This record gives sequence, C-alpha cells and structure tokens, in this order.
Amino acid sequence: MITNWFTSLPTLALRKTFATTTMVLLALLLGACAAEFHHRDGLYAMKKQDYEAGIRHLAEAARLRPNDLEIRNDWLRAREQATARLLKQATDAFALGRSKDAERAYYSILQYDQNNAMARSGLEVLRRLELSLADVAKAKEALQEGDIEQATEAVDRALKNSPDLQPAKLLKRELDAKQNKDAITVPRLGAMYKKPINLEFRESNVKMIFDALSRTTGINFIFDRDVRFDQRTTISLKNTTLDDAIDVVLSTNALDKKILNANSVLIYPNNSQKQKEYQDLVVKAFYMANIDAKRGAEMLKTILKVKDIYIDEKYNMFVLRESPQTIALAEKLVALHDLEEPEVMLEVEVLEINRSNLLNLGLQVNSQFTVAPLNDLVSNTGSGTGSTASTGGGQTIKLNDFKNINSNLLGVTLPSATLSLRKTDGDAKLLANPSIRVRDREKAKFMVGDKVPVVTTTSTGTYVSENINYVDVGLKLDVEPDIHLRDEIGLKINLEVSSIVSTTKTNNGSQAYQIGTRNFSSALRLKDGETQILGGLISDEDRKSANRIPFLGDLPILGRLFSNQTDSTQKTEIVLSITPHLVRNMRRIEASSEAFWSGTEQNLRSKPIMLRNAEEVEPTKATGGKADANTNATKPSTFTPDNRNVQTVVPENPNAPKMSWAGNNKLKKGELGVLDLELSSPYSLRGASLQLAFVPGEIEIVSVVDGQFFGKEGKANFGHTIDVASGRVSIGVSGAEGTPVNQKGPIAKITYKMLKNSGDSDLSLISMTPIGLKQAVDRPALPLLFKVSAEK
Repeated sequence: MITNWFTSLPTLALRKTFATTTMVLLALLLGACAAEFHHRDGLYAMKKQDYEAGIRHLAEAARLRPNDLEIRNDWLRAREQATARLLKQATDAFALGRSKDAERAYYSILQYDQNNAMARSGLEVLRRLELSLADVAKAKEALQEGDIEQATEAVDRALKNSPDLQPAKLLKRELDAKQNKDAITVPRLGAMYKKPINLEFRESNVKMIFDALSRTTGINFIFDRDVRFDQRTTISLKNTTLDDAIDVVLSTNALDKKILNANSVLIYPNNSQKQKEYQDLVVKAFYMANIDAKRGAEMLKTILKVKDIYIDEKYNMFVLRESPQTIALAEKLVALHDLEEPEVMLEVEVLEINRSNLLNLGLQVNSQFTVAPLNDLVSNTGSGTGSTASTGGGQTIKLNDFKNINSNLLGVTLPSATLSLRKTDGDAKLLANPSIRVRDREKAKFMVGDKVPVVTTTSTGTYVSENINYVDVGLKLDVEPDIHLRDEIGLKINLEVSSIVSTTKTNNGSQAYQIGTRNFSSALRLKDGETQILGGLISDEDRKSANRIPFLGDLPILGRLFSNQTDSTQKTEIVLSITPHLVRNMRRIEASSEAFWSGTEQNLRSKPIMLRNAEEVEPTKATGGKADANTNATKPSTFTPDNRNVQTVVPENPNAPKMSWAGNNKLKKGELGVLDLELSSPYSLRGASLQLAFVPGEIEIVSVVDGQFFGKEGKANFGHTIDVASGRVSIGVSGAEGTPVNQKGPIAKITYKMLKNSGDSDLSLISMTPIGLKQAVDRPALPLLFKVSAEK
C-alpha cells in the first residue's frame, strides 16, 4: 500500500523529497537506538570495573547523541572516575614494585585520554626506573670487581633518574663510606714490609740511612729540596719495625714524613712552613647529642690548641679542619665528653598536720553597774534651769536638787552575766605527693598554694599610683640533684611552708597580710631507691586566759562559778619524705679509652715515638746465596799465612773494582768467625753501597764494622742495617776525601756465628755500587760467594 501511495505522487520531485526525508528519519531512529545501547553497555561495564570498555561505549554514545546532556555527563563522570581509579592502581602497583601492572594501568588511561599528563609522567618515571635499576646492577658488579669509580658513576646516574630509589641510596651510602674511609686512612709502611729492621750507623748522613732502608725494603724515599744532607746522625736499632725505625730517624733529625702510597714516602723538614705546604688537612663535622657545641669546641681549643672551629648553634654541631692526627684525637675527646646526661625521678611526700583545741567554760559577769537619777528628778526642779546632758551616760543636775533625792528618783543598772560552755577541736592535713623527673645538676621546683596580691601605693604630689605584687603562699619545694657514678644521688633541698595568719586594713583602705613561714634546707646523699624522712618542724602553742570576779573568782573550786576561762592549744608539724630513683646514670666508656697518647707539645700524634720489637716471622732463604759456576770465575781457595781462606772474584770489566773475601771458613757450631770484605779499585772512590746475603738459621751476623778503607780514626761515614728475617745486610760507606788509586784494603769487617752442626753454608756479596770521585766507576760482576763449612 505504501508503494502504491508512493507511486501515486504526482511528480518525481515529490518522490525524491519523500525518499530523502524517510532515509533521514530512519538514520536518526537507528542512531538514537544505537546511542541508547552504547550508553547502557558503558554504564554496565563501569560497574564491572571494565574501565576501558565502559569509556569506549560512553564515548560512542556521546558521539551519536552530542546534544544529550545526560549521556555526556555520564561519559565525563566515567572518565574522571576511571582515571582516578587507574591512577590509584598504578600508584599502588609502583609502591609494591610491580612495574608491569603500573605500566598497564597508565596505558589504559591513554587509550581514552591520550593527553593525560599524569599517565605520561608515570610512564616516564617507570622508564627512568628501569634505567636506574640497570645502573644499580652495573654499579654492584663494578663494586665487586673493585672499580669504585665506575660504580660511583653508575649509582649517580641511577639517582639522577630515580632520586627515591632505595637500592641506589643504600649503594651510594656504602660507596661514600668506603671512599671516605679510603681517603682518610693513611697507609702504613709496615703493611708492605713486616720483617724486623736492624740499623747500625755512626756519624752518617740521613740520606745514606734512607738509601739503605730503600734497598732493603723496596720503599721509595723522596726528599724535599730543603732537607739537609750534611747532618750527621748515629743510630743503633735492633729487631724493630719499619714504621718505628723511620719515626725515630725523622724525629731525631727534625724531619717529618708524608706517606704517598704503600711504598713511597716524602721526607721534608719539620717546620711550620713545610707543615703548611705538605700536611694534608681533614674536614670533620661533630654533631653533639648531649652537650652544647660551644662546650665541646672550647674543650678542643683548650686541650688540642685548635685555633679555628666553626660552631652551628642551630644544629648543635661544630666543624674542624685539621690534620688527621688532630682529628683522631678530637674524636676520642668528644667521645669522652659527649655522654648522656643522668636523670633521676624524685618521689616526694610532704605532710603538714595542724591540730587545735579550744575550751571556753565559765560565767562571764559584767564588771560594772550604774546608779543614775531618773527623769522625774530633773522635771521636779521647778525652775527649769536643770538640764539633761549626756556625760558618760549620766544626768546633769544642780547640787540643790540632791536634797530632794530619794529612792524613787534614782535608778540602778545591774551587771549582766553570761554562761559560756564551748569546746572546739580542729585537725587539718596538707598533703603533697609529687613525682619530679629532673636532670643532673638542674633545679626542680614544686609549688602548691596561692599567689596573694600585695598592693603598694606610691604618691608623687597629688598623683597616687598603686602597684600590685604577688606573693607565693603555700608549699614550695626546690630540689637540685647531683648524681654520682656509683648510683648515689646528692640532694639539695629547700622547703618552705607559708600561710596567711591575719589580714589588716591600712589607712587608705588596702589590705595587708601577715604571713607565717616555716623554712627547711638540707643537703644529703642517698642511694638509688633509698627513702629519707625529714621531720621536726613542730610549732606548739598553749594559751590560757580568764575573766574573774574579784575575790570570788579566786576561790578554790567555787571560783569557776564567778569566772570565765579560755584554754587554747595549737600544734603544727611538717614531715618530708623523699626517694630518688635513677632513670639513667652516666655511662662511662671503657677505662682503656679514658687515657691515650697525644704526642708532644709541638706535634700531635695518636701514638708515641717508641721502638717495639718486631713480631716473629718465618725466616726466608736469602736470594743470591749461591752463584752459578759458569757466571763468575773465582780463584781457587788458598790459605794466607794467617790461616785465612781467600776468595776473589775476577771482574768481567778490568776497570771495575775487585772484591774479595778473607777469613775463616771452617767453624764449629756456636763458634765466631771474622770476615774481611776487601776492595781494590783502579780509580779513586769517595763511597760505596753494598748488600750481602746469608742464610738465616745457618749463619748469624753478630756485627758489621768499618774496615777503614775510606779513612781512619772515624773520618769515614759508615752505616749498616741487618735484616735477619730476609737474610740481608745493607752497608753504606763514604769518605770526605777520595781514596788513592789502586788502594787495597778491607771495606768492612763482619763477625758471624755458625749455627749448624754440619754441612756447608754461604755468605755472598750480591750488590756493590761504587761512587767515583771524578768519574763514573763500573760495577763488579756479582755475586761473590764465600763458603763456610761446619765442623763437628
């Protein structure tokens, strides 16, 4: 029928218009239905917390029906709700370390809100966190390999990307502590060379001593340009450590050292200018926990003579910039001084007891009676000249009127009598039971009572001013404890109990108070938990007063009927009980830390200059003890007329000095032998340094003395060191003048002891450096071996 109706339209234009309108209406109808479906599905998805689907459906519904305010409001509200919940999910997941869940939540927000700043920021934080965790892993790996620099760089990158990353913070703290420790810790020379040191030098210069030490220990000694090498020193040390030996040599020659590394030392003069130039300073901050920073700084100024200290009162700390030795001493002193303050809890009981009794018993009779003329006497005088005047209550009449006086014209006032029967008892207690916690040597105050105003007036001309001051009335207690180390507490106690006795008014109308006061002061010493009761502040008053009829009141028994008597008794007593309980006493550090070395007046040191015996070490066989037969050609052993075996080395270079041994080569166990190390040189020499090797446990070097090759009567400088553990003897010798050409003679005399029962041992010259007077001199071919046989 619709088709027939449509075809019945008269024109084609009407048909097209109708078709278009119909299509538009159908599209609108379908769009409205689709919007409703999307709106319903979106709300349902939001209830199921499927935020991504819910937002998608609601956004589509809002697109289909842009003018529907309800759908648009639901869409905007759902977006806000979904964003808030997803951000919370991401934050919680990030806090628990679930980075993937947090990333998923942020991406869900960006699905419907691509420009959400918080979601993009969260993803950036996650990206940086991933990089930071990778850097932390690299830093840990570098730290295990000992690469502190690379580990520090990786941790710094991690903290730059994620400042709050806890693993990076912990690793950074560990690296800083290690670097600070390595930076402040000064290396010890003894850590490299732990063997005992023997030094034997007589009138030798300092450089020769350090040259010998350098050859023996392998330590490099660098000298400042101002070190004087013409200084002569004599030193004899046996079986001591390397550090102690160097300290003794330096201190006796006004020198000081700076350790550059484990095997390098800088030697410089010990004066203020060189100390400023070479001595490294350390900055150290001290945070005071218990004492005031000013007191700590004052202590360091007094004891260590520290000049410059920065004090920060806000943080209760001070900063030093001093040498490592001074800083080490300052740390020990601060640890001694910065102790926890003792505290004590005082349990105090104060009891004031007032007792009063009053007894008023008897007959109170008026002490006067009056006789006075009546008014009729005045009125009957006739003339009216009499007048009544009040003079002490009596009437004034004429003398002429007395003749008319009779009993009817006189009146008598009888005395009154009052019977008193009263007894009053009073009992009052004032109790204070405070618990007071107070620090050592601090005053604790306790007050129970009132502040009574006292008015004072000041007049200046016509101006009158009043000032009001307040006076404490009641119970006032002041206690100052002094806590001792053995859990004993000294107490200074001041107790004052006051009360208002009476009140009076002044002429100008102000009130004045009479205040009664009882004071108590004491100083005592109690143990922890000991109770002390202090009493005896007693005031006892007895008062009696009587009003009697003369004579009758004095009668024995019956006198009570003719008198009125008042008896009053008032007694006051104060009792103080105090018990101290230690909350915290001063904790002393170990006794070994209360006394420590601090150096000299001029130089602060954490240990004194002293010589300690070196620890026993396993003897090691000296190298170079035996020579290859093909290396050095030696002459056959021959005996000299004095029965000494002579062994000579033939140098490869004929211009080099010739060295030879001369001495006994057959000894019994425990027997001493003497060897001469002889030198013959084709050139004039002014010095030489030598090193010998022997086998510890087989041969003992007893002494090494100058052979006077470079001069007699002490003109030569001779010194030596004996290292028993390594089997080394270092010798240095020089002369002020050159030696003659081709001179031959002993350069050193060695006394040794045979320690073996049988077999052979050897003593060898392994190093010889000649010093020419005018030209360089070649070294001889070494080693030079001397064999010793043990005889039974």
